[in-house]
Amino acid sequence: MHPWRPWMLSDDRGSASLEFLTLGTLLIVPLAYLMLTLSALQGASVAGESAARSAARLLADDPESSETQALAETTIELAAADHGFEPHAVAQEVRCSSPDGNCATPGAVVTVTVTIAVPLPFAPNLTGGAAPLSIPTSATSSFTVTRFGLST
Repeated sequence: MHPWRPWMLSDDRGSASLEFLTLGTLLIVPLAYLMLTLSALQGASVAGESAARSAARLLADDPESSETQALAETTIELAAADHGFEPHAVAQEVRCSSPDGNCATPGAVVTVTVTIAVPLPFAPNLTGGAAPLSIPTSATSSFTVTRFGLST
């Protein structure tokens, strides 16, 4: 056994690596979580914009056809699925504004709004539905119904 020496109490050898690991973990984990959350929000933003634009363009072609409406809904679901979002997390709203109230008249404007609820990464539903654990993002696109039924 070594004899006791007063300078041994202030020996800092090896503490730098321990401090680096502790502080590094405390800083890296929240930063990684932030990056995961922001990338999910960016994906939802791109998916919502793509879905709204495609659906509005389809509906401006023939706004009153049930086949076109079903195709627009499918387009929105596919755009969301391409970015990893479940269909139940996607909401859509279609509005038509026209002077005479008929969506099929030239000059009517078809507006589609797509809202995607982005779940927080690694956040299980601990609140029992009392507080949302998702962030909503939305995108809106409008197209005008032309005389020949083709949107530009």
